[in-house]
Amino acid sequence: MSLLDWIFPPRCAGCGAPGVAWCAACDASLTPQVWRVWPGVPLIAAGRLDGPWQRAIHEFKYRPRPQLAGSLAAPLIRAARAARLPLDAIAFVPLHETRERARGFNQAERLCRVIAPALGCGLASGLTRVHATLPQVRLDEAARRANLDGAFRWEGPLPVGRLGLLDDVVTTGATLEAAAAAVQQAGGRVSAALALAVRGGARARAPQTLAAPGVTFPDSPVL
Repeated sequence: MSLLDWIFPPRCAGCGAPGVAWCAACDASLTPQVWRVWPGVPLIAAGRLDGPWQRAIHEFKYRPRPQLAGSLAAPLIRAARAARLPLDAIAFVPLHETRERARGFNQAERLCRVIAPALGCGLASGLTRVHATLPQVRLDEAARRANLDGAFRWEGPLPVGRLGLLDDVVTTGATLEAAAAAVQQAGGRVSAALALAVRGGARARAPQTLAAPGVTFPDSPVL
């Protein structure tokens, strides 16, 4: 424990319990999710965006507490291992530079830097957000897609093999689709998506929970 921890003991970002950044009780409340936002391409999420998990993600992003990345990445790492995702590299959804400067960090990048090595994957940083977009929170699905039209571009060489795409929260899948389209325009494809959480209204195909390890998915193109 560091000197700072002695002075300011950590508290669970989900329930406020002292001693840890993410407690065992809150962790046990999560149910990993498998969603299909595109034909043949799974989205693996550590849980739904509600309760302690929602509070923890909001603490991470908006308080902000970037040091939570390691603790919040752990449930998603478990879910991805249970699904046996066959990935060679993971890319993260970028923020526009103005928003990243205001927040001080990119939450998806922080997560990806923990998750990629834990899954034995390379970290791909070729996605860029080429223009600022409105916050997606209060937009409906059609407005979200219009807001993100042409927002991303892939710069530099594409990683060889199966590419995963990581974002923190998925509601309609519009952000992931726009980012995946940029990958496709550069000549690549996305084989799977990962997120900390799916919001209750997420557009998905065949939602199911990861009741046991051994779930596998085909290596299929996104679009």
